Amino acid sequence: MTWNEFYQALKANDIAPVYLFVGPEVLVKREALEALRKKLLPPGLEALNDATLEGATAQQITDACETMPMMCEKRIVTVRDWAPLMPGKAKNEEAEAERMQKWLENPPATCALVFYMRGEMDGRKKLPALLKKKAVVVDFQLLTDAELSRWCARKLKPLGKRLSPAALNTLTYMAGRELTRLTGEVDKLAAYLGDEREEITDADVRAIVPASLEYNVFELLNALLAGDMKKGQQTVNSLMQGGQNAVGILSMLTRQIRQLAHMKCALDAGTPVQVVQQQLKMHPYAAKQTARQCARLSADWLTALYEKCVASDFDVKSGRLRDRDALDALVIEIGLTGMKK
Repeated sequence: MTWNEFYQALKANDIAPVYLFVGPEVLVKREALEALRKKLLPPGLEALNDATLEGATAQQITDACETMPMMCEKRIVTVRDWAPLMPGKAKNEEAEAERMQKWLENPPATCALVFYMRGEMDGRKKLPALLKKKAVVVDFQLLTDAELSRWCARKLKPLGKRLSPAALNTLTYMAGRELTRLTGEVDKLAAYLGDEREEITDADVRAIVPASLEYNVFELLNALLAGDMKKGQQTVNSLMQGGQNAVGILSMLTRQIRQLAHMKCALDAGTPVQVVQQQLKMHPYAAKQTARQCARLSADWLTALYEKCVASDFDVKSGRLRDRDALDALVIEIGLTGMKK
């Protein structure tokens, strides 16, 4: 079930006894939980019928769910990042999972239990697979381009502002697609314009919004592939001074080069950029720029470079090579190739 479908079910009074909230979109997930609370709990009785548990045992969870609601039809119990669902071995995990499995066979109609996942579940475990069958799974994925456009329009309308399509494209690439961050960036952009004008432009976004690591590494690759070693090294130093570490930059650089290799191989095979974008789940701006970047590069060289990135990552993690040395070696190799093109 998508979060839109969840709201439709909520509007139709179709309330499940057990929910599993998953996915990376934090703000919409939080708002959905609050909407469920408002739907179930009469004003003034929230504290009596609302329990939020962390680090609880299966017994504590089921006891909370079986407590009768006070002056309303249902109570709500929220369990955050329950250990038996998460990676790693939890205390008494098998016994906990078995107890929860039995309880899930016949959950009471007087409670809505929400397993609220802020982290990733371990799909290899038995209980996550069981919950996906017994609970209503609501998947809070990041908003699509169309959904983001509507969200920004609603957010900016009371402020008398609007985002140009180009500005929205740049904003989501520079700041990412998570609404928690975008909320702050949109507010800053509106304040930056003041009463000067209504439309927020691409130039406004570039002037105000701090770039994400992904965007900075993309610009780093742009500089290196153009043979601009000085700008490339300045970008690396700026990222390091800004709090990024060499391992994180190396990891993102590896990801970008992998996408370059995939894009080049697909384009050489006659696959349209839009299809590659969908297959790799890339941002539209990133897909266009990646296609431009790899136009004058060979698939063999990109594949070999990706393999070197993977080898460098292994050497760093195994202690054979210092992280900064691995990053600098990769930067030099890409830059030297760019100077020859």
